[in-house]
Amino acid sequence: MTTDSGNDLVQEIAKNIFALNQIVQKLEDAVYKIDTTPEHERITEYVNSLIQQSNDLSPKTNTMMKQLNILAKTNGDFAIHRKRLMNEYFGVLRRLQEVQRTAATKERQKIKTVSDQDHYLSNQTPPEQDQIRLQMQQQHRQNILEVRERQQALVGFENDIQQLNEIFTDLARIVHDQGETIDSIEANVENATIQVDQGASNVRSALEYETRARQKKLMLGIFCAALVLVLLLFFYLYSR
Repeated sequence: MTTDSGNDLVQEIAKNIFALNQIVQKLEDAVYKIDTTPEHERITEYVNSLIQQSNDLSPKTNTMMKQLNILAKTNGDFAIHRKRLMNEYFGVLRRLQEVQRTAATKERQKIKTVSDQDHYLSNQTPPEQDQIRLQMQQQHRQNILEVRERQQALVGFENDIQQLNEIFTDLARIVHDQGETIDSIEANVENATIQVDQGASNVRSALEYETRARQKKLMLGIFCAALVLVLLLFFYLYSR
């Protein structure tokens, strides 16, 4: 690769890092709005769109960093560029990782809150008033739908964290000759793996809760049907 081509490569990497930085800034603003606005579905779709943009851009930037790493071994100027760009790139990736973790944490917390509220609601004695009973049933259905929606969002965030984990691993290979940077990258990989494992556990718990809630609803329906049959039988025998 010629010097001019190398300079073009440096400029392209810098442009990608700048674009990633803008995406992360938008993500930070959007994730902050999760649960602060009733438009949760729209915000989540916007967050997913931004993360997808970063997922498309990061592997391309990694490939360019590999090319620059080769040039840096024989050219001191490119070695300086590589060090500067690597620090900038690693910095924006850490921010991206942090905002993804924040989004996943918010979804986990909301799933737990809604699940706890619905668990309390399901354990209440069914009221005699039809209107109140219908309101409770409607709230239960809404809770189930919200938990399911947030489970899907959480799975998406956890997959994004895993993909970023792979980016960090690839980045560690690129800078294998920089022990200090590798230590930092490996720490981020380890933390990302822990986040994914915890997220999977939370999703499993939420799914188990949804199953139990359906079972409770089914048992309640069977109990009510049995009670109606007993009353009908009682009145039938009493009237004879």
